[in-house]
Amino acid sequence: MIDRILSSRWALRVLALVLTLVLYSVTTDTAKETDSSLSLLGNDTEVITDVPVEVINDSKDVVVSGVPEAVTMKVTGSRNVIKAMEQQGDFKVEVNLHNASVGTQVVKLEAKDLPEGIKAVITPKEVTVTIQEKITKEFIVEPELSSGLVAAGFKAGTPTTDVSTIKVTGPRDTILNITTVKAKVTAERALTETTTIKTNVTVLDNNYNKITNVELNKTTVEVTVPVSQSGKSVPIKLIQKGIPKDNVTIASLNANISEVTLEGDAKVLDEIDVIEVPVDVSDVTGTIIKKIELTVPAKTTLISSPVINVTISTGQKVKTVKQNKKTTVEKKDTSNNEVTSESELFSSNEKATSDSTEVENTDADVTEDTTEE
Repeated sequence: MIDRILSSRWALRVLALVLTLVLYSVTTDTAKETDSSLSLLGNDTEVITDVPVEVINDSKDVVVSGVPEAVTMKVTGSRNVIKAMEQQGDFKVEVNLHNASVGTQVVKLEAKDLPEGIKAVITPKEVTVTIQEKITKEFIVEPELSSGLVAAGFKAGTPTTDVSTIKVTGPRDTILNITTVKAKVTAERALTETTTIKTNVTVLDNNYNKITNVELNKTTVEVTVPVSQSGKSVPIKLIQKGIPKDNVTIASLNANISEVTLEGDAKVLDEIDVIEVPVDVSDVTGTIIKKIELTVPAKTTLISSPVINVTISTGQKVKTVKQNKKTTVEKKDTSNNEVTSESELFSSNEKATSDSTEVENTDADVTEDTTEE
């Protein structure tokens, strides 16, 4: 019976079909069990960003550029392991440049120290890096004073630094492209005296752009800025100009400043002892404050404000009386050797005459005249 079935072609075909169905059923159930087991174990896929990149390089005489500081990593594996590594910052990527030669080349990024069961895909997978010779060059530090550093009426001398030069280390092409090393000086308030200020050092290229991929042996310097008063201080003198109105007198003229500072030709400044300021009083009727613009000699410049305030105080004119008194004069009669009173010549009562005059005082001026005959 079995021999007859095995000898039949159709019987063999049916038997093969049955065996195929059985094998498919067993394989499907095994896959489901495997997926179920992985799910129970907590496997997952997660994207980790900002994974740091480390450059492995044995040579200290070269500088590598083009390597990103961080990349993105897609990791697959145990959820608990992934979370623990992420919290501890254990995900790292490295670029191996062992025995790399000077020049430009493409290198592969590799995950570092992944535990068993954790797989990773890095983005980007490769980067183009440039390897240059590292050189050191010495540059003079140039102090630079910011605008408005010194107050008006003062001038800055030649600034000095606590160190004259600084050593800069970096890629050969970058170092050869350095134009200057600046130490810019700024201050919160305008300077009126010699001051020492600590400031940062800036490295600039041929286009005066800031260079950052270099190392400095000193990143800050102390700059001393000599400050002195500029020009010449000259007193001002108020000069009354014009005639006051009737019954008005000028009691005083007072300015809000006593001197000004001038800059200009040294010979011209030597000849200036005072700045005369005319003050027009012809229109003054009471105590007022006038704003007067100062005029300075040719070839000089006024550093302080060109306008001053002048306080004009006034008073009123008053009339005073001038009195003349006549007195009795005793005349001696030589013939009779006696003194007689000349009442015919003078009255026994005093007669006063008065003349009125105008004076510029508030009190009356009284003068007395005596006549002897």
